[in-house]
Amino acid sequence: LERQGEPTILLITQGFKDCLRIAYQNRPDIFALNIQLPEMLYQEVIEIEERLNVQGEVLTPLNKTLAEQQLQVLYQQGFRSIAIVLMHAWNYPTHEQQLAALAEKIGFTQISVSHQVSPFIKIVSRGDTTVVDAYLSPLLRRYVAQVCQGLQQYVQKSSDKPQLLFMQSNGGLTDANSFQGKDSILSGPAGGIVGAIATAEQAGFNKIIAFDMGGTSTDVAHYAGELERSFETEIAGVRMRVPMMNIHTVAAGGGSGLFFDGM
Repeated sequence: LERQGEPTILLITQGFKDCLRIAYQNRPDIFALNIQLPEMLYQEVIEIEERLNVQGEVLTPLNKTLAEQQLQVLYQQGFRSIAIVLMHAWNYPTHEQQLAALAEKIGFTQISVSHQVSPFIKIVSRGDTTVVDAYLSPLLRRYVAQVCQGLQQYVQKSSDKPQLLFMQSNGGLTDANSFQGKDSILSGPAGGIVGAIATAEQAGFNKIIAFDMGGTSTDVAHYAGELERSFETEIAGVRMRVPMMNIHTVAAGGGSGLFFDGM
């Protein structure tokens, strides 16, 4: 929502530089004359010389020498987070794996590859999800490391050995070491609706509307006996294909400043 993630570079098959920007060409407001496109999460796109067809046959071999040069330039420019999205990699990940190995050798600390992040057909939603993961995961790792450090100090003073779990966007819990950016988008609101359901059930209600206002956003969801999830979602102009709670969120929370201009 606030666009304060890690500076990220998108690596994509040559010829598809504008693929995620063009996307599906949806027109939610069909009569709008001044269309405002959302800001992309990546700072730059690098086209990789490679191509597989839909059967996994190599049409253009991966140019490892050129790819390594491109990655070296990015690393020298200070980038440490990259999203790798190649054509048909959801089913044939060979080139993505080779590219990720090159990036790891050079020293990139966040390497999100689409065949692991979102192993599904449709390069646009797969690519967007991979970019989100590369954009958010470094921040999450630093946050998780701080929490683990504080917890470690507690463990040293106690005989208990607590397990650190984090809420995911789908309403489930995961180990701290497995927590990824793509699963964190609605993790806070998901915790809100899970808590609201538990509270409502204790009070004898099984149908509720949850209204959760925080400092940066307001989240609304309803529950009528079972958790509702969606598998393809758009939040703040960003498309993602991961399971998450069906929650409607807007960037207007308790910390938002409102004023009346008299017009």
